[in-house]
Amino acid sequence: MSQMIDKKTYKIGDKNFYHTKHKKRQIILAGSLRNGNNYYVHQKNKKMGKAKDWNTFTITREGVIHQHFDPACYTDFMGIKEVDKHSISVVLENMGMVFYDFESNQYLNWIHEECGEDDIYEQNWKNSRYWEVYPETQFLATVELCEYLCKKYRIPLDSLGFNAYHEDTARFEGIVCRSNFDSDYNDLNPSFSFKAFLNEIGIDYE
Repeated sequence: MSQMIDKKTYKIGDKNFYHTKHKKRQIILAGSLRNGNNYYVHQKNKKMGKAKDWNTFTITREGVIHQHFDPACYTDFMGIKEVDKHSISVVLENMGMVFYDFESNQYLNWIHEECGEDDIYEQNWKNSRYWEVYPETQFLATVELCEYLCKKYRIPLDSLGFNAYHEDTARFEGIVCRSNFDSDYNDLNPSFSFKAFLNEIGIDYE
C-alpha cells in the first residue's frame, strides 16, 4: 500500500506542520469542498504559504492518494489541539453541497464551481438538497488507506459509521468524519455509503 501513496507531488514545507510525533488513535475523513485540486492550490496560498491547518492525506476522485506530511506529526486541521495531535486527517476531493442555478442551468458549489449533472446526489440534509457524489474509485482508495493506516499506526479498525454530530467523537478511537465533531460541518456528505464502508472494513452494519 505504501508504494501506492504519492509522497512527492503535493508535499508541504517544513513550516506547514508541527514536527513533534504523537501516538495516533483516530482517522478523520473530510471533504475538500472545492473542485479537483483547487483545494490544494487554495491551501498552498493561504497565509502567504505558511498555513498550518493542512490535512495529512488527500484522495482524488480518481483514487490517487497524496500524502502531504509525515502522518506521525500533526497540524491544526481541526483546530482542537488534543484531537489534532492524535489524529490523521484524510480529505476526499468533493464539492459537498451544491445548488442548482436556474440562470446558468448548472449545479454550482459555494464558490460557483460547476458540478456535472452525472455527479449529483439528491437528499435533503442540513437545509441542502444536492451533493456531489464520491466515485467508486475514490471510495475504494479510502477503504484501503484507512485499513493501511489503522494497521501501521495501531488505530482500532472501527468507525462511528454515520455523518451526524456525536458528542463523544473526540474520545472515539477509530475512523470518524468531520461532521461527527460539530453539526456545522457537512462532510462527509450523505452520498457517502457508510453501510458499504463498514462492510468493507469488516464491521456488520446495523
